[in-house]
Amino acid sequence: MMHLIMAFSYWITLHNVCELGMIWCSNLGAAGLTAGVWIMFRMDVLPEHGGAFPVEISGPFITSVTLGMMYGHTVTQTMTDVARGIAALIILMHVTQRIKAQPVALCFRL
Repeated sequence: MMHLIMAFSYWITLHNVCELGMIWCSNLGAAGLTAGVWIMFRMDVLPEHGGAFPVEISGPFITSVTLGMMYGHTVTQTMTDVARGIAALIILMHVTQRIKAQPVALCFRL
């Protein structure tokens, strides 16, 4: 369920910024859905098993901020370069999330 809400958050972010041009609506929607995903994660994963602060799950909100920097009113070359760097960080966050979820997906013999 968490991944479905996260995918919807990415979609609503892209839809608001790229198709409708509503950057602040994108920020609010991504922030609310990211908070919901964090709450779902905390309800499922105990802190002693890596559930303390899932930074990699905040990807939709960071994507919203990055797209706001790229499609804002006054875009400079520096803002575009910073936004591209943050976009690379988002990709690394997804790789981190996959690495952390890999042991859960595998069957271990205890």
